Amino acid sequence: MAINFQRVLFQILLILIFIGVKYLTGRFFRGRKRRQLWWSMTTALFFILAFWNFGWYWSAYPIIVWMVLALALIVVQVAHNHEFIYRRYWPPFWRCSMYLAVISFACSIFAGFLPLI
Repeated sequence: MAINFQRVLFQILLILIFIGVKYLTGRFFRGRKRRQLWWSMTTALFFILAFWNFGWYWSAYPIIVWMVLALALIVVQVAHNHEFIYRRYWPPFWRCSMYLAVISFACSIFAGFLPLI
């Protein structure tokens, strides 16, 4: 299989629309910044696009890495602060999740070359 360029262009268009909506809401609601909400929405968008490219079988691997990342962040916070506080946990969790989602999406563009199982 090869890369489906129509799908990739459509997904890039969706990402650009998302960035435009984010920019416009930032312009209209200047005083109320919800960074954590944008990190989580960006994560969801990139994971959905990656799963669309990967298919059902290969989508499990980014989810496994995501859950291991979540557990590792909990262990690091407990080891560092000797306590687990959600307020400190969510911002780094969503940031790392977004980075993982972008990497998964970038890899999923070449998902046509993965073997069918």
